[in-house]
Amino acid sequence: MVYVLLVAVLILSAPTAQAEEAGVVFAMGGERFVLTPDCARWVDHVVTEDDRVHLRFDMPETPPCFGAFHSLLSTHQGERLTITFRGETLLEANLHTTLGPSHIVLESRHPRVAINALRYLSGLPDAEAP
Repeated sequence: MVYVLLVAVLILSAPTAQAEEAGVVFAMGGERFVLTPDCARWVDHVVTEDDRVHLRFDMPETPPCFGAFHSLLSTHQGERLTITFRGETLLEANLHTTLGPSHIVLESRHPRVAINALRYLSGLPDAEAP
């Protein structure tokens, strides 16, 4: 299977403290889209030799899922995209392309955050839960 990576210059940063939200939060231009398991299909991942995690997923082409996601990205094309999970940065990028509903890939240098997001989107129990 061919993975289509985000065609963007990724500028990855250390985790930041933000209010915890239920889902993977995509924020651009003061607006947000929260990705939940209901909007993530075929969630998979690959860990590279340098410990980068590539999260791959598809989205249903429905208004609350891909419609809302696409609206956020297309409205703020070229602006800074920040993706967080539980208040920790998954990745930051200047997005210069549109994405389709299939084979969406997020590349993160934060393996623990990425794997926890993967588990959440896959509907698996939280590895860090008490």
